[in-house]
Amino acid sequence: MDYRRRLEYGNSKAVWGEIVNHVGSDKNRLSEIMEIFFNSDTQIIKRISQVIGIIGEKEPKLISLYLPRLAEYLASSNIDAVKRNILRIFQFVDIPEELEGQLFDLTLTYLKSNEEGLAIRVFSMTTLRKICEKYPELSQEVIPTLEIILEENKSGSIQSRGTRELKKMRLLQK
Repeated sequence: MDYRRRLEYGNSKAVWGEIVNHVGSDKNRLSEIMEIFFNSDTQIIKRISQVIGIIGEKEPKLISLYLPRLAEYLASSNIDAVKRNILRIFQFVDIPEELEGQLFDLTLTYLKSNEEGLAIRVFSMTTLRKICEKYPELSQEVIPTLEIILEENKSGSIQSRGTRELKKMRLLQK
């Protein structure tokens, strides 16, 4: 399948599902997808990031080889779709120790920023909690931020995920 061409002519859940199903658990096909993601124009990057986010959720072990590069790309990207879909992946994978500090700082910054999209902030909550599970003392830094956000932002997604993650983080402190 010519993934780039398929995305040029269609961008929908059906197209993403078709590509995800074609990639399956094939490392070589994923390699093609990642090459397009890291080396394309903005429009294709936005579209293929959706595919990568879904693959990360369905095949976390398959995408784990790309986590360092994805974390680097996340830190340098200003494209909301890229941030959202890379963060979606980090909710489902085991975060490598060498990325934990960078991801903690970055996701805490995203969480605090009213300029970031809701999905970016929500996915950041889960990524932060996953890191705090390993380092419970870090939850002391995240909990007050979550409490403020829950008080100030009445969005359903923020309230739902924030309440759930705050409860889990409070348990880490016991």
